[in-house]
Amino acid sequence: MADGQIWLDPDRARRGGADLTLAGEAVSASRRGVGGEIAAASGQRPWGRDDIGAAFDKHYRGYEETLLDVWAALGRSLEGLGSDVVRSVAATVETDETNARQLGEIPHRQHTPHRHRR
Repeated sequence: MADGQIWLDPDRARRGGADLTLAGEAVSASRRGVGGEIAAASGQRPWGRDDIGAAFDKHYRGYEETLLDVWAALGRSLEGLGSDVVRSVAATVETDETNARQLGEIPHRQHTPHRHRR
């Protein structure tokens, strides 16, 4: 922003939005792949089923669930943010073009000063 004006490079902004969507898709794919493997492996309780293993499991499961949930939410959020950026750019460009067209349709009149009677 310079001098109260916003300068938007629509192509660059659209590419940035598309890149965010792709990043979100990659994070989501990683969560499904690696995150799924983590969940499956911990389901086997490799730390054992004795008292120590049970104590570990009790604390670990909450952290694992939180991590996997946040990981999935991050992927969804990035995908959504990318889509929002692309839609926002399209709406901004459309609004700007509509306003420019409407301004171009305003008849140009020569301004004549009003005379006031006394």
